Amino acid sequence: MPDEFREEFAPDGQVHADQLEQAELSPSSLLRLEADLALSAGVRENVRAQAARLEADQRLIEILRRDGFKGPRYEKAAAGWWSYGWRTMVKWTGTGEIFRRSRLAGRPVPADKITTTWSRDDRHQVATDSVIKGMELFRDRGLVQGKWSPQGGASLTTYFVGATIRAFRPTYMAWFRSQQTGQAELNTSPGYGNNDEPQREIPDQRVTDPYYAAATHDELSRILPHITDPQLREALGWRAMGYTQAEAAQRVGLTDKALERRTSRARARIRDTHLRQPELGEGGAR
Repeated sequence: MPDEFREEFAPDGQVHADQLEQAELSPSSLLRLEADLALSAGVRENVRAQAARLEADQRLIEILRRDGFKGPRYEKAAAGWWSYGWRTMVKWTGTGEIFRRSRLAGRPVPADKITTTWSRDDRHQVATDSVIKGMELFRDRGLVQGKWSPQGGASLTTYFVGATIRAFRPTYMAWFRSQQTGQAELNTSPGYGNNDEPQREIPDQRVTDPYYAAATHDELSRILPHITDPQLREALGWRAMGYTQAEAAQRVGLTDKALERRTSRARARIRDTHLRQPELGEGGAR
């Protein structure tokens, strides 16, 4: 583990998973991430432009803090962060770059658990869950607790991407274990592999049509920032992956009816409250 993380933990050097997930990226790591994101986007800023952007981010934080980091203005800003973070994570899961990023952040995925054969839907599932959990870290640590600061030199958008990187390893490992469990159940099912036939992986019948998945993820990128209930957000993520409402409810610890009621209330609130959102006064995501 890089020395920059050791000081945040107990003297014995033992790091628990929840501590690691909560730990901030170092200022130097965030600055490197900022430079890489700018390079990837083809953006070149001089010192004056960088200072102006950080000043705008600070003004935005002051506006959102007065709102208690909730309400239409916060949700509009969050939608921009969410969209940028999700597109970045989808790209990085597709190229494998996310494993390098996680390692550089002091959160390496064990080499024997890194997959190169996951499907597009699997990658989108992990990307979506990472952004959901990253948004929770970003709001709680970066905004409410004030861990983000313009003096650090990294923008709010970069800090948010850093939060999704922090959330990636536990999210990915949970997905990896679920895949192993599912395949083990298939391998031990009655009649599976009998008569000396070679065992082979059976495709998951819940895989969704790619066009439906793309449309669903586009819809999620617009509505999830408006949903503050973490169980409902996670359940919607599972629904987007093709799980039934009953299966999604079970995964998040709700009954089918409870999930249906929460979804109905959220849909009505979004329709009635957020169809016409006021413009932000200042600032915004990259």
